[in-house]
Amino acid sequence: MGLRVVALVVGGVLLAAETSHNRSSSAQAEPGDANSVQNLRRIVEECHRRSIEAFKRGNMLGVARGYADDATMYFPRGKSAHGREGVDGYWLRIKGAKDWKLEVTEVGGTGEAIYEVGKSSLTTEVNGQERTYVCDFVLIWKLQKDGSYRIHTDINN
Repeated sequence: MGLRVVALVVGGVLLAAETSHNRSSSAQAEPGDANSVQNLRRIVEECHRRSIEAFKRGNMLGVARGYADDATMYFPRGKSAHGREGVDGYWLRIKGAKDWKLEVTEVGGTGEAIYEVGKSSLTTEVNGQERTYVCDFVLIWKLQKDGSYRIHTDINN
């Protein structure tokens, strides 16, 4: 079994992942396979970096573009937002972007779909009043036809 390098372009950044020659690109990343998990984490962290930069610039549509067109966001009390219109609408309602921290606590999955567990601390300032919303989240990132990863499912409390 030889190794080959699979190159992915994510937001203009070239990321390489080693995969087994006899394993399909959607093979499960084994928990003990640090290189695969490390590569998945690197992809997720790069996607976060771009979203945080967009947020800090107040570019909420830039943040929303990190979601797939068929994404669903699940919120407390049974609320949700679905599809491009729903995701864009959610992010466009956020005003006074100030800071956003995303802490990744667990990453796994495959080259086709990555799951992530983490914590979000999003800070806004409106009319001189600063507010920080902290939540835990689970994200499912799916590989898109263009080779990028976008959030397909966002569950937060």
